[in-house]
Amino acid sequence: MNYKKLLIVLLFIFFVLGIGFGLYWVFFRTPEPGTGPGGFNAGNIPDIGPGNITVVNGLANDVNGLPWQQYVTDKVSPVATGGLTAVTEVAQGNISGLDASPDGLSFYNQNSQQFFKIGDKGQLVPLSDKKFFQVQSITWSGKGDKAILEYPDGSNILYNFKTGKQVTLPLELEDFSFSTDGGQISAKWMGGSDDNNWVVAAKDDGSGMFLIEPLGDQSYNTQIGFSPDNQIAALYTTHYDSQRQEVFPIGLNGENFKSFVVSGSGFESKWSPGGERLIYSVYSDATDYNPTMWVTQGRTSELGDLKVALNVSTWPDKCAFGGGDSMICAVPQGLPRGAGLYPEIASKYPDNFYSIDLNTGVKNLIASPVGARGSYSAYNLSVSSDGTRLYFVDKNTGTLQSIRLK
Repeated sequence: MNYKKLLIVLLFIFFVLGIGFGLYWVFFRTPEPGTGPGGFNAGNIPDIGPGNITVVNGLANDVNGLPWQQYVTDKVSPVATGGLTAVTEVAQGNISGLDASPDGLSFYNQNSQQFFKIGDKGQLVPLSDKKFFQVQSITWSGKGDKAILEYPDGSNILYNFKTGKQVTLPLELEDFSFSTDGGQISAKWMGGSDDNNWVVAAKDDGSGMFLIEPLGDQSYNTQIGFSPDNQIAALYTTHYDSQRQEVFPIGLNGENFKSFVVSGSGFESKWSPGGERLIYSVYSDATDYNPTMWVTQGRTSELGDLKVALNVSTWPDKCAFGGGDSMICAVPQGLPRGAGLYPEIASKYPDNFYSIDLNTGVKNLIASPVGARGSYSAYNLSVSSDGTRLYFVDKNTGTLQSIRLK
């Protein structure tokens, strides 16, 4: 007998049986009752302790056996005190153009096609019985009595809500800004070719127009906006090197104001109401290409001096100036790397509200907003004239919301 062949056959049989047993053990065996990994019974979840909240896609689930609504009643403060804070819906519909003025806060409701003002007691008061269909962009004067309305077909009108008068502005104009007194506007004139594109200024009715600076193909890098002292009509940015930008103020009358350099790309800015400060955001490799807020001197003679990082990752359109030298910013939680390149991604991350002292740079958490949706992505922020409420538009629903500050 050939024992060598017999041994090979037996080894092959044992190998096949071993493979079969292994497959049975892994895929078909019924496990006996016992304990799972970590020492607790299989299927039982260890106690997560008091005060833990599970949030999925911005919506809170039950907390320690309590329905979320009951947990809100017990734990959420009606006033911003640094923790979970109740949010009140002010107006439904797609809200845009929220703006603060001495007369109060005004906005446009795309659903009703009307403009409203928020009254002293929080009530909504129509600014006009007239309906304005499909307004795409709104620029308010500082006094809140008139606004320039831009439409999808490129047409523009100036409407005075005090007098009811309407003036049609040239189709070539876009990206408007009012002077502090509301009597003058600056804008981009897009003439159909690079040679015919200009930064221009005119009276608020479009008359008396004059050219300020050639725009060429740099419309994307030019931000129209009167400085509060009315000396600057726009800011133009260009790359200083791979990690920095240079900002050039464009004077209303051709003045040669000094430029300044910022540490990053994607420059976006906002003037403080009195012009003492200019806040801006930039991103760079050092910030994982996420936006970082800075503050600098805003007076024309000092513009760009003493730049201070505020160490909050957000954008100027998610901030509002409060009384004195402070502002409130909505700061997204957990922005991924590269959010500065794609600002629209911020709407997927819930915001916390921070108060920031612009003199010291000190920031304090004032509210984690909680409401029917669970969390919010806020922009177009405004503080009421008495400082008691913060109003904002929720990016995901378009609704107008508010929280109590005092």
